[in-house]
Amino acid sequence: MSTSGDESSGPDTLAAPGPPVDDVPPSGQVPASILLNGGQTRIPRWPIYADSPGKVDRLLVYWRRGTTTDTVYDQNKQGPIMETEFVIPLPASLWAGDGVAYLSYKVIPIAPPGNGFTTNDTILYIDHSVVPLPELLGVSFLYTTPMNYLNCGTLPPIWDGVFIRIPYQGFREGDECVLTWRAYTSLTPAPQNYIDGTEGVFTHQLSRAEAEDPQGFIMPPIPFATYIEPLLFGCGSAQYKIRRRPGGFIGESELRWVKVDRYLPGTAEPCGP
Repeated sequence: MSTSGDESSGPDTLAAPGPPVDDVPPSGQVPASILLNGGQTRIPRWPIYADSPGKVDRLLVYWRRGTTTDTVYDQNKQGPIMETEFVIPLPASLWAGDGVAYLSYKVIPIAPPGNGFTTNDTILYIDHSVVPLPELLGVSFLYTTPMNYLNCGTLPPIWDGVFIRIPYQGFREGDECVLTWRAYTSLTPAPQNYIDGTEGVFTHQLSRAEAEDPQGFIMPPIPFATYIEPLLFGCGSAQYKIRRRPGGFIGESELRWVKVDRYLPGTAEPCGP
């Protein structure tokens, strides 16, 4: 029988460490998969357990957030206990909201009674910013060639800016579109080829007409100065999020890019102002 028991019979024996949660690293940072789907903890069979008929241990698993402690599992284990561990589900509802959670368990021998066995806390850091946003449709670059280029011959000229359409997806009046643009010296947006200083983050609040237009809406053009002027040959990428006001982001698009060539055949200088 365990040296642990009912709480009135004597001090608990403190064990370490706390119970592990599958797929949570030692840092305690909870991954997105658990925040979305729930997780599970594994309680190993305690050192001195109900090992014969007539002996009974009570297993309780505690979940604490702030000043609130919930018992997420409470079950008697009849001796002889043959299992070497107990898998306890931690449903997705427990992981709602950001903050810190503490997981622990206690074993109380109830037949015959004895001192209790209590673990340390497992500390779990819950941050929903790691959860991927739902995917929105990618942007369309306007006025490009059939090969998806902006060049010296496309109209309006590239120095008037890059025009980007956001597809219709049932947005609402007042939603904010937050679009990020970057330029690269390659025809695909390879991070090692990023042109320093060309990142721009542009926020546009949707009117009712823009939100309800089945053709989508066009963002204000990406300005030539700073964001496009250093781009002579390569590409520019665009990706956006939609923020619902008041509230957080409701989705993020896939990354798309447009190829740029500001050299005319046989010329050494790029086109532009």
